[in-house]
Amino acid sequence: MMKRIEYYSDYRTFLKDFFADQKKRFSFFSHRYFCNKAGIKSPSLFKEVAEGRRNLTEKTIPRFIKGLGLNENDGKFFALLVYFNQSNDPQVKQQYLEQMRGLSRKVKQSHVPVDQYAYYTKWYNPVIRELVCTIDWHEDYALLAKAVSPPIKKSEAKESVKLLLRLNFLTKKIDGTYNQSHPAITTGREVTSAGVRELNKKLSQLGTEAIDRFPPNERDISSLTIGISKKSYALIKEEIQEFKNRIIRIVDDDQASDQVYNVNVHLFPVSQRIDKKGSNHE
Repeated sequence: MMKRIEYYSDYRTFLKDFFADQKKRFSFFSHRYFCNKAGIKSPSLFKEVAEGRRNLTEKTIPRFIKGLGLNENDGKFFALLVYFNQSNDPQVKQQYLEQMRGLSRKVKQSHVPVDQYAYYTKWYNPVIRELVCTIDWHEDYALLAKAVSPPIKKSEAKESVKLLLRLNFLTKKIDGTYNQSHPAITTGREVTSAGVRELNKKLSQLGTEAIDRFPPNERDISSLTIGISKKSYALIKEEIQEFKNRIIRIVDDDQASDQVYNVNVHLFPVSQRIDKKGSNHE
C-alpha cells in the first residue's frame, strides 16, 4: 500500500508510486487511462511528468489532482509540492514549505518530510538534542534552556524536546533519561536541504557573534583567502569532507562530553571568475 502524500518530498516519486499501486490493483490501469480520467488530451503526459521530462503547469495541476482522486486537503498539498519541486528560488521554496507544514498539521501522521524540515528551522534543536543526553536536567526545562548558549526560553526548550521525540530523534527511557535514536542525522532530501539553508544562516550568524562572546581559548575562528581553479575547488571540498569525518571519529571516541560545540566550515567565492585575459565571467 502506498504512503499518504504527506510523506513525500518529491511529487514525481508520488506519481510513480501511485501508478505502480494502481497497476497492481487494477490490471487495466495505464497512462492513457489516467489521462482520459483526468481530462488530458496527451496520453503520454503522465509518464513524461513522472520521469521528469515535462513539468506540471497551472492548467495541468488541477487535472492531475482529479486523476489522482485527491481530496481537497491532499490536492492543496500536491499543488504546493509541485510548486516547491519546480521552483529554483530558495526563498519561494521556503514559502511553499511553510504552507505545506500548515496543511500537514491537519493529518494524524507526524513523521513526514515537512515535519523534519521543522527540526532545522530553530538553530537550537540540534543543541537540545545533544544537551538532553549530556546534562542531568531532570525534566527542568528552565535549566535546559539556560544551558543553551545563548540561552533560550523555557517554552522553546520544551517545544524542542517535544519535536525531537515526535520525530524520533530522541527516545525517553524508563528511568526518565534520554537517548539519541540515531547517532547522526543526514540531510539528503530536498525538503530538509531547504531547512538546512536557514539553519546554516543562523549558525553562521552565531559564529560571527562568537568572536565577541567568547575568549580566544574557548573558540577558534579564522579565515583564509585563496586563489584556486575549479579542479582545486573540488579537491578542497573533498578535503573538507575528510576533515569533518575525522571530527566525527573523534566525537565517537569521546566518552566524557560535557559541552556542546558547533563547527562551521565555509568555502565560498569572494570574486567573479576571471579568465587568463583578465575579463570577468558573470
